[in-house]
Amino acid sequence: MSDSADVPANRSGLDGIARRGADLVDDSLYAPARAEADELGAASPDALTAEAIRLVARLTGARAAVCLSPAPGVPALAILAAAGPRGGTVVTCITDDPHHLDAARSAVRSAGHPSSAARYIAARPLEVADKLADGAYDLVVADVPQHSVSRVVSRSHQLLRAGGALVLIGEHAPLPEDAELPEHAHVTVLPVGTGLTVVTL
Repeated sequence: MSDSADVPANRSGLDGIARRGADLVDDSLYAPARAEADELGAASPDALTAEAIRLVARLTGARAAVCLSPAPGVPALAILAAAGPRGGTVVTCITDDPHHLDAARSAVRSAGHPSSAARYIAARPLEVADKLADGAYDLVVADVPQHSVSRVVSRSHQLLRAGGALVLIGEHAPLPEDAELPEHAHVTVLPVGTGLTVVTL
């Protein structure tokens, strides 16, 4: 497994690049969903992090995606934006909070996506992930606590098709030693928001 999680010494330079990058991002797509999630008590990715998720979705050509998050609205919008309203992408949003699920549904609808663009499941995310079809997805986006990272990584390896990617919101590299991944998997951390750990297969 390849790991490129080293952080360059010139952190101030990275922060400057991140600030300039954030200035280029149109946050109007994500801001209402983020505000709604904040009101309901859960943090959501900032605009630059959302755009990084969108980029990974575009690069993987994601047509089937899973979002495991307390507040799946912003990540779901980013995934769907990569393909556009008529792109045919379907994202499965899973959270155990029905209020956040309703907020995600409203955000996706307000962005102009058809009802068929997303599935919404109110249940414990990791328990649902165990029941999803193996090899049926191109992208998994997960916002989970550190103690769940190993389980999410190992399960995502099974869920993802060849060429797929797992995006962990937060800086989680190096990955736990007991996480099951093939030797060819590549891990990197993108310096956006609180960090974005990307595992490509």
